[in-house]
Amino acid sequence: MTSSPLVTIIIPCYNVEKYVAFCIDSIINQDYENWECVIINDGSTDNTLEILKSFESISPKIRLFNQKNAGLSATRNRGIDLAEGKFLFFLDSDDILDKSAIRTFVSSFENNDIITGITVSSKINKEAISKISQLYSPKEGEIFFVNNHFDVLIRTMESALTPVAQNRLYKREFIEKNNLRFKEGILHEDELWFFETMLLARNVKFIDKETYFYRTDNSDSITKNISDKNLNSYLDILETILEKYYINNTDNLTKAVAARYLQYLKKLVIDFAIREKNRLSDVSRIKLEETLKKTHTKSDNFSLLTHKNETYYKALNKLSLFPFQTIEKHFFRNPINSIRKQYKLLIINFFLIIE
Repeated sequence: MTSSPLVTIIIPCYNVEKYVAFCIDSIINQDYENWECVIINDGSTDNTLEILKSFESISPKIRLFNQKNAGLSATRNRGIDLAEGKFLFFLDSDDILDKSAIRTFVSSFENNDIITGITVSSKINKEAISKISQLYSPKEGEIFFVNNHFDVLIRTMESALTPVAQNRLYKREFIEKNNLRFKEGILHEDELWFFETMLLARNVKFIDKETYFYRTDNSDSITKNISDKNLNSYLDILETILEKYYINNTDNLTKAVAARYLQYLKKLVIDFAIREKNRLSDVSRIKLEETLKKTHTKSDNFSLLTHKNETYYKALNKLSLFPFQTIEKHFFRNPINSIRKQYKLLIINFFLIIE
């Protein structure tokens, strides 16, 4: 692009006094000038608000709002409503941007609904950024998806693209046209947001540039504090996709994609429940069994994935009808790349009997 459209960077903040200055500094130091930063203090009880006020006084581009605690989804939604830019960008308050991130996104724009950069897991301190690893992105590096046949979601089910909201430049017109908002009151809201945005978007672009540094050393992150709410949120997402995009859906292709994505999420949910079972209650385990059965889908005539993955997700769909103890015994993550996994697949498909 030759023009310099306004980009709204949305940052929800809750008790991030240790990290938020690094985050905002990375915005102020951007080599792209036409940005605004909508910062929402979500009822912090530490010194976060005082730090944010000090930054607000530095730059008129920073718009600070304060509210009672409402959660990440509600706060991001308020940020969308307050945004004035042509593009939206979500930034977590403990992460930082590469100095050229926004310029890289804007200069890569080709009438895309969504553009995604490379996210790098990192340890961040005053002296340096210590890179650990890149989150999953397309193997081709830079790639453009017309996405008429839900190519991004299919690629995700085939090779696990990271389902996050941040580090993506969204055309605001696309967000508003489709009335897209984060589901409130749950954790792991990015899983649902990713599905809905990539289901509806056309012209999705991935760029081969490191633009975002994700902090791994935040002890307050939800990934470090597991409870029943984590599992219940995943189950809520499964039910939402079932009800909004599978049941009563008259478009057979969309319905088939939703069905397979349900199985893809089930893989993640079951793996989570097995891994964290000692931190989850019996009540949540019972709800898991009920939801897995409720979100069982019927077979169809589409072949959207590779044969191995179609076979795997079909087996997982069947396995989800059994009690958790049976699921735990037979579950495995794809790919099917060993004799042991082939044997387990055979057992699920031909020898497990639903009573």
